[in-house]
Amino acid sequence: MRSHGRPDWQSVNEGMRVVRLGVPLRVLVPVLAFLSVSKSTRGMTLYPGRTGVGLGLLLTSAGVLIGLLLLGPAGVLGAVLSFWLIGSAGVATLAGAVRPTAFVKPICVKCRLLPVIREHEAIHLSGVASENAVWDSMRTRYSVESLSLAGDPAICSFCPIPKRLAEH
Repeated sequence: MRSHGRPDWQSVNEGMRVVRLGVPLRVLVPVLAFLSVSKSTRGMTLYPGRTGVGLGLLLTSAGVLIGLLLLGPAGVLGAVLSFWLIGSAGVATLAGAVRPTAFVKPICVKCRLLPVIREHEAIHLSGVASENAVWDSMRTRYSVESLSLAGDPAICSFCPIPKRLAEH
């Protein structure tokens, strides 16, 4: 589906917000801390659209329901922990479903490759699940040469973007 002659991902990219995945957010939403453990992860998105709303409501409800069930045996602490661990993931999923959101590692928020990271996440949000398909699409628009990535000291040595763009 295209909007005004543009691929869906471009429309998603225009409306997407980028949220810095700092320590406070990772503490508030532990699932984001878990998903961002990999050093090669630059950014991540949660389920978009109706799927995200459904999963978000399910996780939020489960966090509340399990919390209520834990009130007796574990007390208030059990209820709070349940909502923190499960319900916060639901709230984050709901928020990402309502407005496309990319959670980006703090080091990458100020990187000159942020537009590439945004575009990558927008392609995922537009319905492309395969990492290989996303990178195939990215390589049609970018290369290591076009972005002047070779030998750039400002690009982290562990950044996966140059490596993935160089693949054939």
